[in-house]
Parts: sequence; structure tokens; C-alpha cells
Amino acid sequence: MHNRLRARIFTFVTGLALLGLITGCAVKDAPDGGAAPTAAVSATDLPAGDDCFVWSEDDLLLSDFLLYFVDCGSPDAAEFPTGMFAGLCQSVSDMPYGTDPGTGKVWGYRENPAMQRDADSLGKGATAYKWVIDDSVTDLSKAEICYDFRVPDGTYTVTLGFYNPFGVRRIDAECEGTVLVDSEKILRYQENEKSFSVDVTDGELNLKVFNSKIKNFMDTPILSYIRIAITPEYTKELLSAAVKAMAVEHPEAIYTAGSSKNYLEAYAEAQEFLAKDGKAGENLIRLKFNNLRESYKMLTKQYRYDSFKPGAVWRDTENTPIQAHGGQVQQMEIPDPETGKPVTKWVWVGEDKTNGYRGGVCAYSSDDLYNWKFEGIIMKNVPNRRVLETDPYFKEVYAGYSSEELDNVALALSAERAVIERPKLIYNEKTDKYILWFHADGPTATSDSNYAAACAGVAVSDTPFGPYRFVGRYRLNTCPPDQEDKYPESKGMARDMNLFRDTDGTAYIIYSSEENLTLYISKLNDEYTYLATDPEKAVYGVDFIRLFPGAQREAPALFLRDGKYYLMTSGCTGWAPNQARFYVSDSVMGEWESKGDPCLDDENHTTFESQSTCIFRDPASDTWIYMGDRWFADALHDSRYIWLPIEFKENGDMEISFVSEWQLP
Repeated sequence: MHNRLRARIFTFVTGLALLGLITGCAVKDAPDGGAAPTAAVSATDLPAGDDCFVWSEDDLLLSDFLLYFVDCGSPDAAEFPTGMFAGLCQSVSDMPYGTDPGTGKVWGYRENPAMQRDADSLGKGATAYKWVIDDSVTDLSKAEICYDFRVPDGTYTVTLGFYNPFGVRRIDAECEGTVLVDSEKILRYQENEKSFSVDVTDGELNLKVFNSKIKNFMDTPILSYIRIAITPEYTKELLSAAVKAMAVEHPEAIYTAGSSKNYLEAYAEAQEFLAKDGKAGENLIRLKFNNLRESYKMLTKQYRYDSFKPGAVWRDTENTPIQAHGGQVQQMEIPDPETGKPVTKWVWVGEDKTNGYRGGVCAYSSDDLYNWKFEGIIMKNVPNRRVLETDPYFKEVYAGYSSEELDNVALALSAERAVIERPKLIYNEKTDKYILWFHADGPTATSDSNYAAACAGVAVSDTPFGPYRFVGRYRLNTCPPDQEDKYPESKGMARDMNLFRDTDGTAYIIYSSEENLTLYISKLNDEYTYLATDPEKAVYGVDFIRLFPGAQREAPALFLRDGKYYLMTSGCTGWAPNQARFYVSDSVMGEWESKGDPCLDDENHTTFESQSTCIFRDPASDTWIYMGDRWFADALHDSRYIWLPIEFKENGDMEISFVSEWQLP
């Protein structure tokens, strides 16, 4: 009987023109104009409009054959919880037995004075509500929860869901007159599911949840949700129908790369399987069908933005929060990964705070500044010294390094001890190399402080997105003898930093020094991999300058506009935001004039709760953009980005106002 019923359901489910499940005397036309198949099932007491169960082939396949998904105990005729799919036979989350207001199908709970709705603050989605038994009930024989569902004859998979944040209890479930869940234990603080298969031969599925061994109120039944789905027979015809229904053209253009890849693999496997001659077992077909169905369901649309929302979570095209803190954005001509020809892209590099304080450097690319594709971790932390000689990735990156050089890499990039902050990228046209500079800090041989090293780090790559090979970390220029060193006990410190390339190709590093009390600007060599002149030979005013001694400024962002050089900085207050200042000069190595705070209506004087990291221009719209970080010290991975447009007055002074959402002109 069971196999015969399954075969009949299968015939309906896999019809080539229509997946029809029909009960009643009337016959409706199929969507394509053909006649729908009929089934000899009694239509007694069916209300007007409920004479047929007719769905398209796609409807049944794409709904996982789900006819009902009841959110038990929720308010009658309530909308479904977000993300919860209503079965094909229902339009409301729960209702007393009767005609569904949206579908015309007959289903619902049998009203029982002992049943009581219970809203559960610990539950989510379909477990936010449940039916319980009123604690005032004295006749425990009435402690039962009953539902009835009109369905076509056939075989169904019934799933009962329970969420119980209190004591353990036992549950029985009777369906079509047979106990199919027998004294099953419902555990505390867990979502419990019980599934079983049942044959329906009279056009209605009858369900009762109770406890046959009930002794007191704490033994009474509960019920959070019910799912009722057709149980199909898995054949090649069914798989072929699924391949047709779940076909997606060019999924990689619409959906995330990961979900597209999984879908395309499952789809190709299903097609290949169908192309083979001979019979195949039901279990193997079920596997191919489920793989295709799950990968189709998991297709995730790419996030698309058309505006900036400062302070909001910003996701990449794979729907993952962007991890590029303390970073830099610039427009670069980079090789196309497929053709090798140069293409113009926006490139964003920054700190990976996925796992908190310590992390490597991530990179993203964009065509429009709104939507960013993750290009990978371009410089990785080193878990331990051993992996540099055993892990294929590190072995390739550091091939040819001596044992001493590998020791230095392990120290400077240690995943457990090193601090990597403020990464900035610069391209050298002469060497055709991409150079990554960053604040490289961490403990030393004489100190366990996170900021004992106080160095600038350098890494090099042949491609913009790495992998970058760590070259070294260095202390930089020092205070001349004829000037007052604000922190003479530790010479050449380099912390918060940035890069700037002038119109003549000369590159500079701007950084905090002297225990963050003084800013320095130092000229780089022609390769951009080190200082133009060794610190002991450097000439003040030619190779480097000191700015604002004792002013305690950091987070520098230097740019050139209309022949004037601008420098924006923050104060030094750890992760907490503070008031910004900007300065103007006629030359990088010249005198810098303080112009005050550029932020308008910033009542708390916190740079709109952010810290500067980069200022750049979009040439297409001629818009200058302030780029800052809103740090969350206790959740660095969730720190946000503050991008705001900059306005310039007639005298050249810049002004920044906060807007919650804006677009490029």
C-alpha cells in the first residue's frame, strides 16, 4: 500500500506539464491550457472554492513539496515570521479549523479550552510561540493538541517542532489513528524535532499531540510548529523536473561567488547523472536531488549599494562585513585577472579585525566605490615559526629566505604577538612592484608591550592583491641634535602612518614618532621600500621634517589639491575618538599652517565619532572623500567606516559635515 501511494503521488509530482495534486469533483485547467489530472477522493463538506489542489511543477519543486508550515500558538491569521515559508495550502501562520482566508484550503487546530498560547522570549522564528496546556486544567485527559489538514491522498512527511526552556517532558503523537511518536523526550533549552511518514487515504490528515503517561501538569504536551510535506518517490523523472525548474542563467552575475559555485557544481552533477544510461538507485537520485535543491535554495544575491551610509555595517559582494580598518582607498590601473590587460579599479586595503586585535591585511576592489569585491588576505599573520618551512603558502612566499630572515618574519608577523596597523599601498612604476607599508609593532626582546617595537613595516608583491612578502620593519628618522626630542629614550619610533606620492613621483611616509608626541614626514627611496637616506646620514629639511612637536597627533592623511598640500590628523586617545585638525602647506617639506577642526556641527568634538585614515578624490565626480574609522574597542571586528564628502571654501579651507546617507554627484 505504501509504495503504491508513493507512486501515485510521484505521478502527480513529476508530470511533465503540471505537478497536479487534485481532490474533488471539478477539474481545473492547467496553466498551459491542458487538462489537469484527477484523483478519486471524496469532496464531502469541502467549501466552495476548495474543490481542487492544483500547483505547477515549479511550485511543488521549489517549495520542497511543503503544503503546511504552522507556527503553532501564534496569533490567528498572523503574518509569518521573517524567513519562514508558508506551505502551499496556507496564507496565515495559525488558525482554528476552517477555511484558510488566502488559499481556500481547510485546516487548523481543533479548539480546546485546555490549550493556551505561550509567547516565548527565548525562542526565535517558529519557536517564538507555542501551544501549552493551561495550568488551571484539572482533567488531564483533555491535555491534548489536535490539528486536521485537508490533503490529497498520498504519503506525507510530518515534522513536529518543540522548544521547551523549562523542564524535560515526554511527548506522544498520533497521526491517522496510529501512534508514530511514542513517549519521546523533549529536552530543555533545545529545539527538538520529531519526523515520521504517514499515509492518508481519506483526504484529511489528523494529528494529535499528547502524553500517554501524564501524571501532573509538568507532563503536559507542548507544540511549537508543524510541517507537512509530500513524500515524493525519487526517480530520474523527478530529478529531470528539478533540473528544469531550478535552472539559473549566469548565476555568478547575480549571486555570490561561493553560492554560485556550489550551485553550478550541483547542477552539473545532476545533468551528468541524468545523461548516463541505465537505472539508478533511489538513494543516489535522492542525493543528487537534495544537493541541487539545497544549493539552489542557498543561492545568495550579491549585496548592491547605490549610496554611502556612514556608520552602518558595510558588506562586500559576498555579503560579508568588510574588514579593511585603518586603511586606504585609491584608484589604480591593475592587471585584469583573466586577460592580463590593465583595467582601472578602486583598491581598498586595510586591517583584518575578524578575530579581534591581531590580524593580517585584506584587500578589496570596486568599480563604483559603493560595492566591494573581496580580493583576499594579501599579507597573512604567521601562526608560528615552523609553518614558514612547512606550509605550502608560506614556503612559496618566502622561498629563498635564510633561517635568520625567516626568524624575523615570524617575529614581525606573529599571529600571537605582532601588531599590524594602518596598512597603505603604493605602486612603483619603475620597478613594477606593489609596496605595502604599515605600522609594525609588538613585543621585543626587552619588552612584552604590544607597542614596544614601534616600527614601520614593508612588504612587496608583484601583483596588487599579493601575496605580499615581508621585507623588514624599521625604526626611522630621529630628532636632530639642535632640536628638542620629546622622547629621547627611544629614537626613531614609527607608529600611525600613511603614504603620499607627489606629482614628480617622489614618495613620502608620514608617521607618529617620539611616543606619538611628534609627527614626521620622511622621503622614501626610488623603490619606495626604505628611506631615501639612512637615518644617521639624513639631512633635516631635505630628507625629513618634524611637525608639531609635543602636540600629540596621529592618524595622518595627506593629500594635494589645487597646488596646496593638506594634512588631517587626530589626537591620541586610544580607541576613543577625538577632535580632528587639519594643516595646509605649499610644499611637503615646508612650513605647515594649522587651520583648526574641519568638522562642522560636531558638537562632541569627536570627528563624528571617527578617526581619520585616508582622504582621496573621485575624479569622475570631482568629489573629495574623508575616510575614517569608528572604532568599537570591545568588538573591533564590528568597527564601522565613516565616509563623508568634503567641501572646500573659496579660501581653500576644507569643511566636513555629517550626513547619514549620501551619493556621488
